[in-house]
Amino acid sequence: MTVPRRVHPPRHVTAAGRGRAGGRLPAVDQRPPSSAYAAALGMTVAFGLSFVATKYALRGFQPMLVALLRFTIAGAFLWVLWRLRRQRERATRRELVRLAALGFVSLTLYFALETNGIARTSASKASLIIATIPIFVTVLSALVLGERAGPRRWAGIVLSFAGVAALVGLGGGEGGGTVGGDLLVLGAAITAAVYNLMARRMLLTRSALYVTAFQNLFGALFMLPLAVVEALLVGVRTPTSSATLGIVYLSFFSSTLAYLLLNYAFRFLEASRVAVFVNLIPVVAVAAAYALLGERFTTEQAAAAVIVVLGVWIANAGGRAGRAPVAG
Repeated sequence: MTVPRRVHPPRHVTAAGRGRAGGRLPAVDQRPPSSAYAAALGMTVAFGLSFVATKYALRGFQPMLVALLRFTIAGAFLWVLWRLRRQRERATRRELVRLAALGFVSLTLYFALETNGIARTSASKASLIIATIPIFVTVLSALVLGERAGPRRWAGIVLSFAGVAALVGLGGGEGGGTVGGDLLVLGAAITAAVYNLMARRMLLTRSALYVTAFQNLFGALFMLPLAVVEALLVGVRTPTSSATLGIVYLSFFSSTLAYLLLNYAFRFLEASRVAVFVNLIPVVAVAAAYALLGERFTTEQAAAAVIVVLGVWIANAGGRAGRAPVAG
């Protein structure tokens, strides 16, 4: 799921320079707590394992049904958490229409492409392609919003695109997969970038919990007819225990816990520090796919993967303080 979030200054940092006498708080009070780094690391692992969990879920469920179950369970759980808040937003009819549009783009369309793509390619390659979402955000921001990117960022973009092109062009290799599957995942990355531009304004005025909960519910609503058509055309698989565990993981860990950890980390850490952990997500995914799925890269694919990660890192390094888009 891809959710950009506004940077809110941590409470202990906001207080700095605003004491009663106008003085600053001691510098030690501005140090991020170790729990923030632990949360960022937990988020990295949770999102990184989501690609492997999707592979397991696909062993017992069709792609659209995987997404439908994930959205329904996660959306219902997040909605209950939102309702339990003492101070919560009031959803107007106009805002619900916007949330429905965001839910369709960020969940129904994105996961229809990603889940079907992962079904046709390796979890390792999918995670590396999805890691280029910040690259597409930068490109679309420049083309649509006229935002400027420096030479270093453009160099990272070109390098990352070259790595993705090589990764897709090299085909399945030892890890399996097809070019069609890679292109579906690439379409998901572009869709996530479009969503990031669409959601910016709402996420400045509404909590991430509120937006994410309703997006999941609308995503499930729009995914329902697609799952029904899929079931009529190709039938329904017999769920396995590992596939069921995959659904549980995707619903509660990837779509719920990972975002709560990300929100907590963003309360105390700068976007540049969180971006370091975000860039490690494909590393975790590749390692997990190697250990749990037996996926292997050829030497050429490994070199292309390094180019992708290096390009994303160069593009993100030294950027403006904004929250990096995340998907998983």
